Parts: sequence; C-alpha cells; structure tokens
Amino acid sequence: MFNDPDYLRRSQYADTRHLDARARLHRKYGRGDWFPWAAEQVRWIEGARVLEIGCGPGWFWDAAADLLPTRLDLTLTDLSPGMVEAACARAAAAGPDWTVRGRVLDAARLPFPDASFDVVMAFHMLYHVPDPARTIAEMARVLRPGGSVIVTTNGRGHLRELAQIEAVVWPASPHPEVADLFGLENGGDMLAVAFAEVELRRHADDLDCTDPIDVAAYLRSSPPGIDATADEARALAAEIGRVFQDGGGRLRIGKDAGAFVCAGPRRSS
Repeated sequence: MFNDPDYLRRSQYADTRHLDARARLHRKYGRGDWFPWAAEQVRWIEGARVLEIGCGPGWFWDAAADLLPTRLDLTLTDLSPGMVEAACARAAAAGPDWTVRGRVLDAARLPFPDASFDVVMAFHMLYHVPDPARTIAEMARVLRPGGSVIVTTNGRGHLRELAQIEAVVWPASPHPEVADLFGLENGGDMLAVAFAEVELRRHADDLDCTDPIDVAAYLRSSPPGIDATADEARALAAEIGRVFQDGGGRLRIGKDAGAFVCAGPRRSS
C-alpha cells in the first residue's frame, strides 16, 4: 500500500490534507529546520537546473528560499496533479526569478534526456515507489557530471513511540515498515549501485508533544489509522490518552531521519 501508486494518488496525495496532518506534528513540536537543513546539504550554483521527484506541495521551496540562488530552473514532478499544481505555485511565489515548470509522471520512467540536471532531489519518497532501484537508476541517468543528488528518508527508529501506540490498537497490522522499503539502514547500498559517492548525513531531532489531538490526527492520516472503524478510533484515542497520562501530560517521540548526498553517477553500458 505504501508503494502502490494508484492508492497513493487516490487516497494519500490527491490533496495536502493527510500530509498536512503529519507535517503539523513536526512543525509544532520539533526543531522546525528540516528544509533549511536539507538545503544546506547541497552545493547550489546560480542558474542550476533542478529536478525534484515527488515534490508534494512544494514546502521545501518557500522554507529554504533564503538559502538558494536567485536564479534556478526548477522542474517539479509528482504522481499527483494536485501536488504538482500546489508545488509550482509555492515555488513561483518563493523565487520570483526562478523558472518553474511542473510534470505529472512516473518516477521510474523520467521523460528527460541523459545528463539534464545539476541537482536531483527526492525527499521522503523512494519508499513509495514500487521499484526504488529503477528510480535511482533514472536519477543517475539524468544527473549531469559534477551534479549532486539528495535523497531523504527515515530509519527504523523513526517515530517508534507512535508505532507502539498503533501496535496496541492494531496488533496484527500488515502494513510494512517504510524504512525496510528504503531507509537509512539500507538506502546507502541501493544508491551505491548507481553513484560512486554516497554520504549519509543525519538530522538530529525529536518531538515533545503536549496535545493528544495532534498525535491522533497524525495516526489517523495514514494506514492503518486512516481506515479506522468507530471502535478502533475510540481505542486509539484511549491509548493515546493513557500514554500522555503516563508521561505526565507529554509524549516525547524520537526521530530518525537524514539525507543521502550522492555524486558521480555510474552510467549504464
């Protein structure tokens, strides 16, 4: 389900509603510098041609605009037309001198010539594609010599406290751990097949939550919570309430996220 394109397009990313619920938890209770931090991991050049795969609503572009060159040529892509539209509008407003275009496409079949881009970005999306290796190969193919790729994802310890709450309500949930699909532990080996240089950089953060409603909204925004029955929703609220009570009215949630910065694309023979 996490890497089923039809499900993702129809249920998760038709609009920003579910993504907003998840992002709110990080913005409200974490360091709040994720996008500026990510921007600082890339060597930007004036006028760079940039491809973002899985752009979502384009939050990166207004959050990091002050750290980016005055002139950029952006191609923002996603499987959701609604996300592409939102991202292009946000980027155009953030960078008045940026060239911004959007494309709805399959990340495993990029419709661009070889060596087309100076920077390729894929933020928290490779665990959503059916075949990460194929998408990674496409990213390497379209990267120019001397260019860089930044890929962000989570590790297996990410938001473990939320997974523990879910496990009480849905002990037999079949939903996979996204880090097993493409995470900090296994992503480097996948990327090294396509890039000569792969460096992992971790982002240190955690969440100190004070409102159970925000935690419930997060857990109700994706499987299994998004499909909760009335009884399951009540059980979820009760378990969240118990955890907050045990924590003296707070819930500290550990994060395990970071970025792979890659260079030196290996060309297929």
